[in-house]
Amino acid sequence: MVYAPDAGPSIDDGDDDGRAATFLPESDAALLSVIDELDTPVTVDEIADTLIEPARPSIETWATVHERLHRDRLPALDASGAIAFDETHGLVERTAHSSDGGRFSGTLLAALSLGFLLIAIGLVSISVLIA
Repeated sequence: MVYAPDAGPSIDDGDDDGRAATFLPESDAALLSVIDELDTPVTVDEIADTLIEPARPSIETWATVHERLHRDRLPALDASGAIAFDETHGLVERTAHSSDGGRFSGTLLAALSLGFLLIAIGLVSISVLIA
């Protein structure tokens, strides 16, 4: 929905709520996808801007999107552990990527370590047989 300047200001607050709902992703997974596209840490303002682009809704609609993110959606994602949300500074950082990447890196590191250990044992065995 694109804001049309000739439409005039919105008098009905419920109308802003309805318009804001069109910009907010319905699922947490979709909201996390939007956050993943941004360089974290990111502010709630930047998330709201990303959600409403390229539409240009009224400032009231933007404020409603921002408020819903800050008051409802981001604290819920923080409670689930998917993000770290600092409510006082309005900063969001994605936590799931670092922990998932850590598990993969740990597994990869263990496999590489085991491979190097086997190579070292093989080299020592060969050097003992040759000597």
